[in-house]
Amino acid sequence: MHAPLYSTIALIAELFVSAAVFFSFYQGYRHNRFPEKVAIGALLYETLFNISYMLYRVPADRKGGDSTGKKILGAIHGSLSLVMFVSLIVFFVLAIRSYRKNINYFRVHRSLALIFLVFWSISIATGIALYFTQYPL
Repeated sequence: MHAPLYSTIALIAELFVSAAVFFSFYQGYRHNRFPEKVAIGALLYETLFNISYMLYRVPADRKGGDSTGKKILGAIHGSLSLVMFVSLIVFFVLAIRSYRKNINYFRVHRSLALIFLVFWSISIATGIALYFTQYPL
């Protein structure tokens, strides 16, 4: 089965969004400059397209026929992605407020930032794994 174009575009775009997220954290932490436009762009993409993609996938995922492993992977990815989406909004809103006050938010909250980035990476990795288990090469 070939991957739907929407799924392939969503996968590729999510990699760019992830690069924007990591770039925002890096710039904020290392250079004490938070790239608000990049961060807001990532949030807008996540809100407008990624959430709509998740809703688009729900009916297809309910058809059944998938292995238990694929269902578990899908449940982990979907749940984690939703938590990470909400966390991203909170992180970026708090970061924007802090950096406007010349407070290096990610340095002050280094452990939380690292935990977020680890779980963001797991969310992205499970999405990639789900894509390739659903649409093998």
